[in-house]
Amino acid sequence: MTTHKWSHKAVALLAVAGLSMVGLAACGGDDKGGSDSTGTASAADAGTDAGTDAGTDAGTDAGTDAGTDAGSGDVVTLEFWDMAWGPSPAYETAAQQIVADFMAEYPNIKVNYTLKSWDNWYQTFAQAIGANQAPDVSTGGGFQPWGLQQDADAILPLDDLVAKWQADGTAAEFGDLLDYYIYDGHYLAIPWQTDIRVWWYRSDVLEAAGVEPPTTWDEFAEVCQAVHDNNSSIYGVADGGTPHWTFFQGIAMGAGMFDAEGNAQIGTNETEVNALKFIANLGEGGVGCINPSAVTYSQDDAIAMFDRGEAAFVMDSPALPSHLSDSTLEVLGVLDPPANANGDHLGLYFTNGIMGYESTEHPEEVMTFIEYYLLHSRPLFIEGGSSGVPAVASIAADPAFNDLPFFVEAKEKWEYPVGQPLYAEASQGFATLNTIDGDTTMLDLERALFAGDNVDDAIQTAQDKVQGFIDDSL
Repeated sequence: MTTHKWSHKAVALLAVAGLSMVGLAACGGDDKGGSDSTGTASAADAGTDAGTDAGTDAGTDAGTDAGTDAGSGDVVTLEFWDMAWGPSPAYETAAQQIVADFMAEYPNIKVNYTLKSWDNWYQTFAQAIGANQAPDVSTGGGFQPWGLQQDADAILPLDDLVAKWQADGTAAEFGDLLDYYIYDGHYLAIPWQTDIRVWWYRSDVLEAAGVEPPTTWDEFAEVCQAVHDNNSSIYGVADGGTPHWTFFQGIAMGAGMFDAEGNAQIGTNETEVNALKFIANLGEGGVGCINPSAVTYSQDDAIAMFDRGEAAFVMDSPALPSHLSDSTLEVLGVLDPPANANGDHLGLYFTNGIMGYESTEHPEEVMTFIEYYLLHSRPLFIEGGSSGVPAVASIAADPAFNDLPFFVEAKEKWEYPVGQPLYAEASQGFATLNTIDGDTTMLDLERALFAGDNVDDAIQTAQDKVQGFIDDSL
């Protein structure tokens, strides 16, 4: 298997930076759906100062020597595809303002901004590359840089940008996380955020059922059943739209989808199998305390259900409160990570990056834009409601995060070392994760678990398909 060298030191920045801050695409946003939208931020709009203070002091020097000579008179155009990392229209507005501010500072670089839906994101990028129509720069799925480089040699190495940062001190803003996307000795992308999975609860629903927030996973199941037994129209868990619970539960119980060598253990590791059956036992084949609509719901639907008081728990990101009503905020709680059978408290997070493409005719301008966008990314999180935690340390330390409801509490309870990467038991990430992340296998498994349909067969099917992806990559 072609692998990306990774060590747990790469996530130490999560604790060091005090990282503060929804998701699919191991990786992507929970705010999926909707049409792609394209817009070029105008120079007139760019005259505001909205993004000027967005970054760190390092951002004032964000224009690298690699950029276009503003006095040359030549204008180059970059296509920037950004995923829907936050609620509409707040996230897109914040992102477009950063683009507009960039163009005001670099008038010889025009950036066309396109917001991409998470629907079929994997096919979107694969087809664009196959048709030689890739963007110049994009955000994307958490494992996308590794996957597209292995599959199509499609990613532009950012070694020159990183070398500049190492020389001028900007690299310190990212700590060990800067090395996350090293592949075959090259920096394929720069992390711009991490996406932590958090369990949230409604105290009013628990109180009505006469139960307390659970402290172990056994208690979690008991509380979910008690809630549904107390009122059959209220469920223990509202879920829908992503395979994140399937990704999450095995890690939480002490295993995960992959063994130490990076092979699938979905159906071969007893702890992992029991974790998947734990989910199934809460579904229609068990006590029935997961909303039956989870097999067709989107994550937005699940959040709306939780907001209406129709479920006790929902899994989302630290940005969930921005999607909820004031009345729900009054009864909202961040669940302490439940203990597994070994007494460990574990969860899941993803790292997401911004990357350039090998097909670009303007690699230097791409690096100029990536630097500026990263170091001025504060509005994506404060005004835009991004689902993630800033990778830039000084942005993550901004006191404004203290004013976001429950944000600091959620990230402190569920970030690293509680949060683990998807490949938790493996020593390295690897390119095939992008295929696994973009395929429907694990979502199909989750829906089978919810429905209680041939659970053993569904687990074995997922095992065979995921291992097949891994074997095909050899």
